Amino acid sequence: MLARLPLALLAAMVAVAVGCNDPKNDSPAGDDDDDDDGTTWAPIITGDWTLDPNSELTNDLHAIQLDRDYYIRAIRPIAPPGTHHTLLAKNIVATDIIYASGLGTEEIVFPPGVALHLSAGETLYLQLHLFNVEATPLTGLSGIEILEMPAEDVLYEADVFLPGPRDLALPPSQVSTVTDTCNVTSEMNLFAVIPHMHQLGTHLRLAATVSGVTTTLHDQSYSFSNQQAAEFASPITVASGDSLEIECTWNNTTGATVGWGESTDTEMCFAILFRWPAQGQEFCTLFP
Repeated sequence: MLARLPLALLAAMVAVAVGCNDPKNDSPAGDDDDDDDGTTWAPIITGDWTLDPNSELTNDLHAIQLDRDYYIRAIRPIAPPGTHHTLLAKNIVATDIIYASGLGTEEIVFPPGVALHLSAGETLYLQLHLFNVEATPLTGLSGIEILEMPAEDVLYEADVFLPGPRDLALPPSQVSTVTDTCNVTSEMNLFAVIPHMHQLGTHLRLAATVSGVTTTLHDQSYSFSNQQAAEFASPITVASGDSLEIECTWNNTTGATVGWGESTDTEMCFAILFRWPAQGQEFCTLFP
Protein backbone atom coordinates (compact mmCIF):
# COMPACT_ATOMS: atom_id res chain seq x y z
CA MET A 1 0.00 0.00 0.00
CA LEU A 2 2.06 3.00 1.09
CA ALA A 3 5.80 2.55 1.25
CA ARG A 4 7.57 4.18 4.19
CA LEU A 5 4.26 5.03 5.87
CA PRO A 6 3.97 3.30 9.27
CA LEU A 7 0.27 4.12 9.64
CA ALA A 8 -1.78 1.11 10.66
CA LEU A 9 -4.56 1.94 8.22
CA LEU A 10 -7.24 -0.47 9.29
CA ALA A 11 -9.25 -1.56 6.30
CA ALA A 12 -12.88 -2.31 5.74
CA MET A 13 -13.05 0.27 8.24
CA VAL A 14 -9.85 -0.44 9.96
CA ALA A 15 -7.29 -2.65 8.27
CA VAL A 16 -3.62 -2.40 9.08
CA ALA A 17 -1.42 -2.42 6.02
CA VAL A 18 1.87 -1.32 4.54
CA GLY A 19 2.19 -1.33 0.78
CA CYS A 20 3.50 0.21 -2.36
CA ASN A 21 1.40 3.11 -3.68
CA ASP A 22 2.13 6.77 -3.11
CA PRO A 23 -0.80 8.80 -1.79
CA LYS A 24 -2.61 11.13 -4.16
CA ASN A 25 -2.50 14.80 -3.19
CA ASP A 26 -6.05 16.10 -2.91
CA SER A 27 -7.83 19.27 -1.93
CA PRO A 28 -11.06 19.60 0.03
CA ALA A 29 -13.96 19.68 -2.42
CA GLY A 30 -17.67 18.98 -2.56
CA ASP A 31 -21.11 20.42 -1.89
CA ASP A 32 -22.03 22.11 1.38
CA ASP A 33 -25.36 22.04 3.16
CA ASP A 34 -26.59 23.70 6.31
CA ASP A 35 -26.92 21.97 9.65
CA ASP A 36 -30.05 22.79 11.64
CA ASP A 37 -28.18 25.19 13.94
CA GLY A 38 -26.93 27.33 11.06
CA THR A 39 -23.38 26.01 10.78
CA THR A 40 -22.18 24.50 7.53
CA TRP A 41 -21.06 21.01 6.67
CA ALA A 42 -17.89 21.21 4.59
CA PRO A 43 -15.53 18.59 3.14
CA ILE A 44 -12.08 18.44 4.73
CA ILE A 45 -10.65 15.85 2.30
CA THR A 46 -11.98 14.00 -0.76
CA GLY A 47 -10.68 11.61 -3.38
CA ASP A 48 -12.07 10.73 -6.80
CA TRP A 49 -11.73 7.22 -8.18
CA THR A 50 -12.62 4.84 -11.00
CA LEU A 51 -13.06 1.07 -10.72
CA ASP A 52 -13.15 -1.53 -13.45
CA PRO A 53 -16.15 -3.91 -13.56
CA ASN A 54 -16.23 -6.56 -10.82
CA SER A 55 -13.11 -5.22 -9.10
CA GLU A 56 -11.93 -4.20 -5.63
CA LEU A 57 -9.33 -1.67 -4.45
CA THR A 58 -8.55 -2.03 -0.75
CA ASN A 59 -6.21 0.93 -0.33
CA ASP A 60 -6.91 4.03 -2.41
CA LEU A 61 -4.91 6.60 -0.46
CA HIS A 62 -5.24 10.40 -0.65
CA ALA A 63 -3.39 13.07 1.34
CA ILE A 64 -3.43 16.80 2.09
CA GLN A 65 -1.42 19.03 4.41
CA LEU A 66 -3.56 21.15 6.71
CA ASP A 67 -2.97 24.90 6.48
CA ARG A 68 -4.81 25.73 9.73
CA ASP A 69 -6.18 24.18 12.92
CA TYR A 70 -9.54 22.42 12.88
CA TYR A 71 -11.80 21.76 15.87
CA ILE A 72 -14.39 19.25 14.67
CA ARG A 73 -17.68 18.82 16.55
CA ALA A 74 -19.41 16.52 14.04
CA ILE A 75 -18.22 14.26 11.24
CA ARG A 76 -19.74 12.16 8.46
CA PRO A 77 -18.58 10.30 5.34
CA ILE A 78 -19.07 11.17 1.70
CA ALA A 79 -19.75 7.64 0.46
CA PRO A 80 -21.29 7.15 -2.98
CA PRO A 81 -21.98 3.60 -4.29
CA GLY A 82 -18.74 1.64 -4.45
CA THR A 83 -17.39 3.01 -1.14
CA HIS A 84 -16.80 0.06 1.22
CA HIS A 85 -15.29 2.28 3.89
CA THR A 86 -13.61 5.60 4.54
CA LEU A 87 -10.79 5.90 7.06
CA LEU A 88 -9.10 9.10 8.24
CA ALA A 89 -5.62 9.22 9.80
CA LYS A 90 -2.93 11.84 10.37
CA ASN A 91 0.84 12.14 10.21
CA ILE A 92 3.42 9.55 9.17
CA VAL A 93 5.37 8.82 12.34
CA ALA A 94 2.83 6.64 14.17
CA THR A 95 -0.55 5.05 13.87
CA ASP A 96 -3.13 7.76 14.36
CA ILE A 97 -6.58 6.81 13.11
CA ILE A 98 -9.07 9.55 13.85
CA TYR A 99 -12.25 8.39 12.07
CA ALA A 100 -13.67 5.39 10.23
CA SER A 101 -17.01 4.65 8.57
CA GLY A 102 -18.69 1.87 6.60
CA LEU A 103 -21.70 1.33 4.39
CA GLY A 104 -24.67 3.29 5.69
CA THR A 105 -22.76 5.17 8.42
CA GLU A 106 -24.31 8.55 9.14
CA GLU A 107 -23.06 11.60 11.03
CA ILE A 108 -21.72 11.57 14.59
CA VAL A 109 -22.28 14.72 16.65
CA PHE A 110 -19.93 15.09 19.61
CA PRO A 111 -21.12 16.10 23.10
CA PRO A 112 -21.00 19.84 23.94
CA GLY A 113 -17.44 21.05 24.49
CA VAL A 114 -15.87 17.95 22.88
CA ALA A 115 -13.97 18.21 19.59
CA LEU A 116 -11.54 16.36 17.39
CA HIS A 117 -8.48 18.62 17.04
CA LEU A 118 -6.37 18.66 13.87
CA SER A 119 -3.34 20.97 13.80
CA ALA A 120 -1.93 23.15 11.05
CA GLY A 121 0.96 21.43 9.29
CA GLU A 122 -0.30 17.90 9.94
CA THR A 123 -0.74 15.61 6.94
CA LEU A 124 -4.22 14.15 6.69
CA TYR A 125 -4.65 10.76 5.01
CA LEU A 126 -7.89 9.42 3.55
CA GLN A 127 -7.93 5.68 2.91
CA LEU A 128 -10.75 4.41 0.73
CA HIS A 129 -11.70 0.76 0.35
CA LEU A 130 -13.64 0.53 -2.91
CA PHE A 131 -15.50 -2.26 -4.64
CA ASN A 132 -17.57 -2.58 -7.81
CA VAL A 133 -19.89 -5.56 -8.15
CA GLU A 134 -21.36 -4.30 -11.43
CA ALA A 135 -20.51 -5.32 -14.99
CA THR A 136 -19.72 -1.72 -15.96
CA PRO A 137 -17.05 0.75 -14.72
CA LEU A 138 -17.88 2.80 -11.63
CA THR A 139 -16.63 6.28 -10.69
CA GLY A 140 -17.15 8.39 -7.60
CA LEU A 141 -15.95 11.07 -5.19
CA SER A 142 -15.59 9.87 -1.60
CA GLY A 143 -14.34 11.67 1.48
CA ILE A 144 -15.12 13.25 4.85
CA GLU A 145 -17.32 16.22 5.81
CA ILE A 146 -17.19 18.07 9.11
CA LEU A 147 -18.82 20.70 11.29
CA GLU A 148 -16.40 22.96 13.16
CA MET A 149 -16.52 24.79 16.47
CA PRO A 150 -14.52 27.75 17.86
CA ALA A 151 -11.31 26.78 19.66
CA GLU A 152 -12.39 28.73 22.76
CA ASP A 153 -15.47 26.48 23.13
CA VAL A 154 -13.42 23.26 23.32
CA LEU A 155 -13.20 21.68 26.78
CA TYR A 156 -11.94 18.19 25.78
CA GLU A 157 -10.28 16.72 22.70
CA ALA A 158 -11.62 13.43 21.32
CA ASP A 159 -10.25 10.46 19.38
CA VAL A 160 -11.26 6.86 18.54
CA PHE A 161 -10.64 3.52 20.26
CA LEU A 162 -10.94 0.14 18.54
CA PRO A 163 -11.35 -2.96 20.72
CA GLY A 164 -11.83 -6.26 18.92
CA PRO A 165 -10.21 -9.64 18.11
CA ARG A 166 -7.79 -10.16 15.21
CA ASP A 167 -7.24 -13.94 15.29
CA LEU A 168 -10.38 -14.99 13.42
CA ALA A 169 -10.82 -18.40 11.78
CA LEU A 170 -14.50 -18.92 10.99
CA PRO A 171 -15.31 -22.55 10.01
CA PRO A 172 -17.18 -23.12 6.74
CA SER A 173 -20.94 -23.59 6.50
CA GLN A 174 -21.79 -22.69 10.09
CA VAL A 175 -22.55 -19.91 12.57
CA SER A 176 -19.63 -18.79 14.76
CA THR A 177 -19.37 -16.40 17.71
CA VAL A 178 -16.12 -14.89 18.99
CA THR A 179 -15.78 -12.89 22.22
CA ASP A 180 -12.85 -10.62 23.04
CA THR A 181 -12.09 -8.70 26.25
CA CYS A 182 -10.17 -5.42 26.35
CA ASN A 183 -8.73 -4.49 29.75
CA VAL A 184 -8.90 -0.72 30.14
CA THR A 185 -5.66 0.95 31.30
CA SER A 186 -6.68 4.62 31.55
CA GLU A 187 -9.83 6.65 32.13
CA MET A 188 -11.94 7.49 29.10
CA ASN A 189 -15.46 8.68 28.38
CA LEU A 190 -17.22 6.78 25.57
CA PHE A 191 -19.98 8.60 23.69
CA ALA A 192 -20.63 6.74 20.41
CA VAL A 193 -19.90 3.46 18.61
CA ILE A 194 -19.84 2.24 15.01
CA PRO A 195 -20.07 -1.60 14.87
CA HIS A 196 -17.95 -3.09 12.11
CA MET A 197 -17.79 -6.52 10.49
CA HIS A 198 -17.91 -7.62 6.85
CA GLN A 199 -20.44 -9.48 4.72
CA LEU A 200 -20.83 -12.57 6.92
CA GLY A 201 -21.45 -10.62 10.14
CA THR A 202 -24.91 -10.98 11.69
CA HIS A 203 -24.72 -9.60 15.26
CA LEU A 204 -22.47 -7.45 17.46
CA ARG A 205 -22.64 -6.95 21.22
CA LEU A 206 -20.56 -4.51 23.27
CA ALA A 207 -20.54 -4.40 27.08
CA ALA A 208 -18.60 -2.44 29.70
CA THR A 209 -17.73 -3.76 33.14
CA VAL A 210 -17.19 -0.83 35.51
CA SER A 211 -16.28 -1.49 39.15
CA GLY A 212 -17.52 -5.06 38.75
CA VAL A 213 -20.91 -4.08 37.25
CA THR A 214 -21.53 -5.05 33.59
CA THR A 215 -23.67 -2.83 31.35
CA THR A 216 -24.59 -3.62 27.75
CA LEU A 217 -23.80 -0.67 25.51
CA HIS A 218 -24.80 -2.15 22.16
CA ASP A 219 -26.57 -5.43 21.31
CA GLN A 220 -28.04 -5.49 17.82
CA SER A 221 -28.23 -7.41 14.59
CA TYR A 222 -25.58 -6.35 12.10
CA SER A 223 -26.01 -5.46 8.43
CA PHE A 224 -22.96 -4.93 6.24
CA SER A 225 -24.96 -2.54 4.04
CA ASN A 226 -26.20 -0.43 6.97
CA GLN A 227 -23.39 0.20 9.48
CA GLN A 228 -25.10 2.83 11.60
CA ALA A 229 -23.36 4.83 14.29
CA ALA A 230 -25.01 4.70 17.72
CA GLU A 231 -24.64 7.64 20.11
CA PHE A 232 -25.02 6.67 23.77
CA ALA A 233 -27.78 8.36 25.74
CA SER A 234 -25.10 9.58 28.15
CA PRO A 235 -21.30 9.13 28.13
CA ILE A 236 -19.94 5.92 29.65
CA THR A 237 -16.86 6.40 31.85
CA VAL A 238 -14.40 3.50 32.13
CA ALA A 239 -11.08 3.53 33.97
CA SER A 240 -8.07 1.38 34.74
CA GLY A 241 -9.25 -2.00 36.05
CA ASP A 242 -12.50 -1.90 34.05
CA SER A 243 -13.03 -3.86 30.84
CA LEU A 244 -14.83 -3.81 27.50
CA GLU A 245 -16.20 -6.99 25.96
CA ILE A 246 -17.02 -7.27 22.26
CA GLU A 247 -18.86 -10.29 20.86
CA CYS A 248 -19.37 -10.87 17.14
CA THR A 249 -21.43 -13.51 15.35
CA TRP A 250 -21.05 -14.55 11.73
CA ASN A 251 -22.88 -16.96 9.40
CA ASN A 252 -20.16 -18.37 7.17
CA THR A 253 -22.17 -19.55 4.17
CA THR A 254 -19.02 -20.28 2.17
CA GLY A 255 -17.24 -23.62 1.81
CA ALA A 256 -13.97 -22.32 3.23
CA THR A 257 -12.58 -21.09 6.55
CA VAL A 258 -12.67 -17.27 6.63
CA GLY A 259 -10.01 -15.33 8.51
CA TRP A 260 -9.32 -11.74 9.54
CA GLY A 261 -8.41 -9.33 6.76
CA GLU A 262 -9.16 -6.15 4.88
CA SER A 263 -10.87 -7.63 1.82
CA THR A 264 -14.65 -7.75 1.63
CA ASP A 265 -14.30 -11.56 1.46
CA THR A 266 -12.49 -11.74 4.83
CA GLU A 267 -13.87 -10.68 8.20
CA MET A 268 -13.39 -8.26 11.10
CA CYS A 269 -14.94 -7.56 14.50
CA PHE A 270 -14.45 -4.04 15.85
CA ALA A 271 -16.40 -1.62 17.99
CA ILE A 272 -15.22 1.76 16.73
CA LEU A 273 -15.62 3.86 19.87
CA PHE A 274 -15.47 7.65 20.09
CA ARG A 275 -14.05 8.95 23.38
CA TRP A 276 -12.55 11.81 25.31
CA PRO A 277 -9.92 12.71 26.37
CA ALA A 278 -7.80 11.91 23.31
CA GLN A 279 -5.13 9.35 24.20
CA GLY A 280 -3.37 8.52 20.94
CA GLN A 281 -3.48 4.74 21.28
CA GLU A 282 -6.30 3.49 19.07
CA PHE A 283 -6.11 -0.25 19.72
CA CYS A 284 -6.56 -2.24 22.90
CA THR A 285 -3.45 -4.24 21.94
CA LEU A 286 -0.83 -3.20 19.40
CA PHE A 287 -0.59 -4.90 16.04
CA PRO A 288 2.52 -7.07 15.69
